[in-house]
Amino acid sequence: MKKLTNNDRYSLLDYIRKEPEMNLFIFGDIENFGLESDQVEVLVQEGPNGWNFILLRYLDSYILYSQNEDYNVRAAADYLSSRKVNVISGKTELLNRLLPYFPDRHGQETYMARLNKVNYVPELPDSVELRRLTADNATEIVQLYSQIAEFRDSYIGREAEAIEEIRFNLSSNAGRSWGVFRNGKLTAVASSSAENSVCAMIVGVATLPGSRKMGLASGLVAKLCTELLESGKEFLCLFYDNPEAGSIYRKIGFKEIGSYMMIKKENSEGSDA
Repeated sequence: MKKLTNNDRYSLLDYIRKEPEMNLFIFGDIENFGLESDQVEVLVQEGPNGWNFILLRYLDSYILYSQNEDYNVRAAADYLSSRKVNVISGKTELLNRLLPYFPDRHGQETYMARLNKVNYVPELPDSVELRRLTADNATEIVQLYSQIAEFRDSYIGREAEAIEEIRFNLSSNAGRSWGVFRNGKLTAVASSSAENSVCAMIVGVATLPGSRKMGLASGLVAKLCTELLESGKEFLCLFYDNPEAGSIYRKIGFKEIGSYMMIKKENSEGSDA
């Protein structure tokens, strides 16, 4: 595996630009951190006809991408098996071939959706407060996720690491978060990640079980998307696997464009509108 440097930036961008939505995280990480930071590195498996596949590491999570579905999956699996890995993400067609090499994990297949314009902004109840979150809210965010089944296994047992990851994301230019507070308690959250000059990904949309069916998360997503588009982003993406959430996202303005997968430990991250 060859580790890329900033001298390889344009070659890498050229390799991933055919599928900008599927590679949004990669675009964002390259723009925000470059190729020679402690947080991000990109490795390439070279083949006889050029690059066979790439792996981007962001902290302890990896993204796999290849222009060829018949990539060297064994080489990718061998490398990842030798590393500390939280989540492996990527285009479903690519990760379906990788999944059998990780029998202790499961693949969460989701819809990838793109938004160019916000069509609908739900009104939130008067009893709640909408607030932009900061790095000081990182502990509250992790505590919220730890109470939700779809998120729990990504946070239980690694709370300190997760708090530092969220603090880092909210302290950098890579992302932002909005939260809904009820009686002073963080009740729902929606965040962006991989922000760059062109686009951003909406992630971590969640509501505590006792506060669902009130439109809190959908209101947060609409608010967050409006802010991002007004800041100059050309488009936004998110992924979801909940049909009910999907209908709300479509109402806001998202349209499905493909399928994305995350290889995780059991009962990991999801979303709830």
